[in-house]
Amino acid sequence: MTFNAARRIATERFNEVLVYLNHITTLEPPAGQPVPQEVKIMRGLFYVQLYGALEKATNDSLQNLLSKIGGLQPKNCHVTLPFNVISMSKQWKSLKDSGYKNALCRVREFFLAVEENKFHGIDESLFADIVQNIWAKTIDDIILALGITGFALSVSDRALVDELVEKRNAIAHGRESPSSIGERDRCEDLRRRLNQVQTLVTNLIDRFENYFNAREFVYAAHQAHYQ
Repeated sequence: MTFNAARRIATERFNEVLVYLNHITTLEPPAGQPVPQEVKIMRGLFYVQLYGALEKATNDSLQNLLSKIGGLQPKNCHVTLPFNVISMSKQWKSLKDSGYKNALCRVREFFLAVEENKFHGIDESLFADIVQNIWAKTIDDIILALGITGFALSVSDRALVDELVEKRNAIAHGRESPSSIGERDRCEDLRRRLNQVQTLVTNLIDRFENYFNAREFVYAAHQAHYQ
C-alpha cells in the first residue's frame, strides 16, 4: 500500500502555486526598478497560496496514514505506548468531557482499555483542528503522537513554516496588507521558499509511508500479525 495518492494531490497543489509564481515573475521588474502595486499584492498573496498547499498536503497525508492504520484494526495491547494518543482518542476525549462525575471509575476504565485485546477505532480527523495552523511545533506534536523517530525539522524548515503561518495569518486577519508583505521579497526568494516547503512535504510523506510499511505503531513482537 503506497502513499501515491497523497503525493499526487500534494504535487497538484504545489504546481498551482508554481504557476502562480511563474506569472508573478513575468510581471516583476528587474531589481532596482520600482515595483508595481499589483506585483507587491500578488507576491504577498503567494504566502497564502503556499501555506494552503502545505496545510492541504499535511492534512491529506496524515488522514491517509490514519485510514491505512485503521484498516489493519490493530489491537490496543499491541500498539506502542505513544500511539495510544491516537488509538485511545475516543476514550480520552470522553474522559475529558465527563468532568469530575465518576472520575475515578472512568480513569480506571481508561487505563484498563489501554491493555485490552481489542481495536478501539482510529479517528482519521483527530488532527483536523490543529492542522488549521501548522506551526513547526504542530508538526512536532504530530510526530510525537505517532511515535515516529528519526524525523525532525531543520532549523531552516522550522523558521520557514512559522514564517508562512505568521504571514498567512497577518493577511487573513487584516493585520497587514498583501502589498506590505509582498514588497519585502523578490520572486527568486519566493521560489526558494516554494522548493523548500515542497521538499519538506515530500520528506514528511516518505516518512509516513515508511512508518506505515514498517508497522512502527505496533510493538515488534506483534508486527507479523499486521502484514
